[in-house]
Amino acid sequence: MAMARGSSGPAYPERFYAAAAYAGFGGSSNSSSIGAISKFRNDVALLLYALYQQATVGPCNIPKPRAWNPVENSKWMSWHGLGNMSSAEAMRLFVKILEEEDPAWYSKVPEFTVEPIVDVEMHKPKVEPATQSAIPNGNSFPEPKTISPENGSVLETQDKDVVMEGLGSISIYDQWIAPSISGQRPKPRYVHGAAVVQDKMYVFGGNHNGRYLNDLQNW
Repeated sequence: MAMARGSSGPAYPERFYAAAAYAGFGGSSNSSSIGAISKFRNDVALLLYALYQQATVGPCNIPKPRAWNPVENSKWMSWHGLGNMSSAEAMRLFVKILEEEDPAWYSKVPEFTVEPIVDVEMHKPKVEPATQSAIPNGNSFPEPKTISPENGSVLETQDKDVVMEGLGSISIYDQWIAPSISGQRPKPRYVHGAAVVQDKMYVFGGNHNGRYLNDLQNW
């Protein structure tokens, strides 16, 4: 059994660019992000602008705008005030401030869906019960496991993942497949733990809208 870690959110700089696109920077065509920065207070909007410029362009080295243009003056002063802050630090602060102002921003960016951490059964040759072979430590290979879903149909494991017809036929292998969920759906989350134990998936904790959860979900 090998652990395959799905992305719990893109790493930097991808996470920064996702935040910038949501806030309205970077020329995003996403209608939900265009003008989103107008939701913030003026001081926050100016700081986000300055951090974006610092992260993507570098320290401010353009001349100060003329005094009769107060908007451009404010933007210049905010950017110039960051001095020689590094690009990486500007990216980190941009995401941090956005999360403080809008904790749910990440769940509203469809381009960056969060995938859980799951256990993936690696392909192994199937051992027939009648031809079990002993290994040096005296143990033998286990027999194929039989799974009985809730609808009563009996399934056997295959050498390419578990084909669970009762929960919806899986015809595509080596790709993420959404499991069938009954009852109340768990809250969307990221930075969580997950594991597959036999025929059950367990998800523990995680971050939902800026709050850390302490629940255990399984299906």
